[in-house]
Amino acid sequence: MLDNIIFSANAVFPLVILIFFGMLLKTRKKLFPDPKAFFGQLEKFVFNVALPVSIFNEVAQSRVVFNPWLVIYCASAIIILCAALWLTTPFIIKDIRARGAFINGICRPNFVLLGVPLVISLTGGAGSAALVLPFMVPLFNIMGAVILASHAEEAQDRNIKKILLEVAKNPLIHAVFIGLAFMLTGIRLPGILQASAGYIGRTATPLALISLGAGADLQLLRANIKLSLSAALFKTVVCPIIFVFPAFLFNFGYDEIAVIYVLAAAPSAVASYIMAKNMGSDADLAGQILALTTIICPATIFAGSALLRAAGVL
Repeated sequence: MLDNIIFSANAVFPLVILIFFGMLLKTRKKLFPDPKAFFGQLEKFVFNVALPVSIFNEVAQSRVVFNPWLVIYCASAIIILCAALWLTTPFIIKDIRARGAFINGICRPNFVLLGVPLVISLTGGAGSAALVLPFMVPLFNIMGAVILASHAEEAQDRNIKKILLEVAKNPLIHAVFIGLAFMLTGIRLPGILQASAGYIGRTATPLALISLGAGADLQLLRANIKLSLSAALFKTVVCPIIFVFPAFLFNFGYDEIAVIYVLAAAPSAVASYIMAKNMGSDADLAGQILALTTIICPATIFAGSALLRAAGVL
């Protein structure tokens, strides 16, 4: 049991350190006389180059091994959760930009960076996580783009055609479909290009977290603490409950339950902040949800996995 919490801490606290590193860099005026401009350009690089390359790598290098019931269950759970939040949040959150960040922060987990390693820690192998990865990554990116485009600052003045056009122009969507073409055809980049793409893609997460820290405003965090903390607790505590308990009706095995649990319990994806920043959503709230879920998740994942193991499920 202790191994799980140590693994979770080792997986997520380096991300927290990068956020604080960004906060420190912002104060170094000799290095960054205009930190807002510098880190703003850094975020554009992540959104337009590093993150699309990272997503392309993830999708293109996936192997389609179809486990239909697990894929259908995971995809359906995410879509139903998103739809439920989409319908209910207007009654709670009046700011349309904040609604988009709130929904995306809850519905989009950091499944690739943290989810798959956590499944390996819980079960001893990637197993079923590898089976759902080729399907979840495209779903998360398409769904995230639709959520944020529909809840952007000027979304109320757009019709469905304009929103869909905004989604179609998103570089992350381009990366998903190009990656799918490579995955389905079995085409592989030449070794030199694949290695170069790997280097570029691996810069996405650290640069995004550093820029998140540099743009963090503690006054805004205090102002949004109720909303951001509500989203973080819903993501890390409520989502695992509503995802895992119905799964018992489908007689999933240990590996499948572990995937469903981690899919629900993982912190918000780094991409949720970068996309919010570049798509007219509430980037401050998105960043706060990302930071809080990342800080909270080691404790909640440890507690959840301990309960599931005590019940003989994991």
